[in-house]
Amino acid sequence: MITRTLTALLAFALLTGGCAPTAAPASASAVSSTEVPAAVSPTQAPAIAAARPTAAPTASPSATPEPPAEPALPPEVAVQAPALIPSAEGDLAGAGAWDRYTIIAALSPGELSVRGTVTLDMVNRYGVDLDQIYFHLYPNHPDFGGRLDVTSATVNGAQVHSGTQHGDTLLHLDLPAPLAPGESARVVLGFTARTPRGASDETFGAYNFEAGVWSMANFYPILARHTADIGWDTRPIVSRGDFTVSSVALYDVTIDAPNGWALLSTGVTISDGPVNEQVHRQRFVSGPQREFYLGALQGLAQAEAVVDGTRIVSYYQAKNPRAGQEGLAVAERSLRAFNQRYGSYPLAELEVVQSALTQFLGMEYPGVVLIEQKLYTEGGRGLETTIAHEIAHQWWYSQVGNDAQGEAWLDEGLASYSQVVYYEATGEPEKAAAELQFFRNTFRNARAAGRDAPLSSSPAQLSGGRYYPVIYAKGPLFFQALRDQLGEQGFDAFIHAYYSAFRYQDIVGDDLLRVAQDSCGCDLTQLYDDWVRTAAPVAIP
Repeated sequence: MITRTLTALLAFALLTGGCAPTAAPASASAVSSTEVPAAVSPTQAPAIAAARPTAAPTASPSATPEPPAEPALPPEVAVQAPALIPSAEGDLAGAGAWDRYTIIAALSPGELSVRGTVTLDMVNRYGVDLDQIYFHLYPNHPDFGGRLDVTSATVNGAQVHSGTQHGDTLLHLDLPAPLAPGESARVVLGFTARTPRGASDETFGAYNFEAGVWSMANFYPILARHTADIGWDTRPIVSRGDFTVSSVALYDVTIDAPNGWALLSTGVTISDGPVNEQVHRQRFVSGPQREFYLGALQGLAQAEAVVDGTRIVSYYQAKNPRAGQEGLAVAERSLRAFNQRYGSYPLAELEVVQSALTQFLGMEYPGVVLIEQKLYTEGGRGLETTIAHEIAHQWWYSQVGNDAQGEAWLDEGLASYSQVVYYEATGEPEKAAAELQFFRNTFRNARAAGRDAPLSSSPAQLSGGRYYPVIYAKGPLFFQALRDQLGEQGFDAFIHAYYSAFRYQDIVGDDLLRVAQDSCGCDLTQLYDDWVRTAAPVAIP
């Protein structure tokens, strides 16, 4: 996420900080008159691309035993294959580690509401009995300016008691009997979500309808994370930095929408057809993703390209064709650069959307990045750097996950350092050097003003103007210091090993340290302590 809070510090308008205070949540509006689509079984997938042809077998003088065939994936998992590039389809063999969401909903644009059900098929992988299950209801945070109301709740077909905390942003379900380790549960929640209109000046622009983009980020209840040290993540949401903290799951989503609205989402469309003369029904699968983004567009133009098997689509306002094409070109260059530097992006689609964000310049979601509309007309490096930063989040946050409300430096620091990586890959060393110099100046000035802090500080701890310089300037400088100590080959080995080891997982800072030390066979404790665990007066690289 890149915000506007420190615009005066950046010549190229690339800044970030916390979201500004927002208006109180909107009052509930009438329930959508559009009918919720009939349930679609995850096993009843539409036809998928035919199998790739193989060569006919050649004659052999003697029979050779064939290796045993790999077990077939369950239908509800196999249907996810179109969301991945062919070389990554094997990742679905790990689906036993992921929960599954099935969302069936209908859009009512006149009311800016989404009404439907979310079914979560989950397994207790936590090693302790569960008496409750927790969900985040992000749109009820004041920064969103909207609502997400849960209208019904069952677990394994039985109604359960529920309650909310922290201003209705956290829902708990009381289980009738403890869910033992290894046991599964099916949770079905009815919900209605409502977004504001034209509210990006005051609220979170990614949950809003404005400038032809109805953005419905976090429109459904999202399972809270459960960790061995704290159990369920029941912390109140902090406005400073990104909101969402969630683990990888598989999503199968069916949306009914009025004709004339083009839907975009995490993942890919596997079917789209008419319900009646006014409504069409579109089904999406996500592949392994941390959350599911949904948007509906009117009046935007588009351009597309394919890079390393991934289809990239740039959506832009028709009055900005040149910038829309440039946005596509930047996305192409970013994907090539990061595929080579970090490891392959496994998803089949990536979308870049010109949006009315206003209070921030960019926002990342799995497979979708939103870019502030004014960057398409301002010129300079703002558009390019912002797109590169947000696409880097497809590796650092979307693939390798971390606690954005606890250790924001892990994804934001590396996404910011990816701005340097991007310009190195495009053969523009002077721009890469300018990015580094900006980070140096920002951190040096903050430290001189007494605003240094350990990188491990949570966003809640980084008040008083410290969040931006610590997370977005000191953070990338740590990765430059690590690169200097490891050398080019060592850093390359580390970053590939880090991505390979932790794709689809949730990590903490010590995991990064362990992989870095394993990669170089060296002791990096002092470097890590000085930068991450303490606010030692480090040498600025």
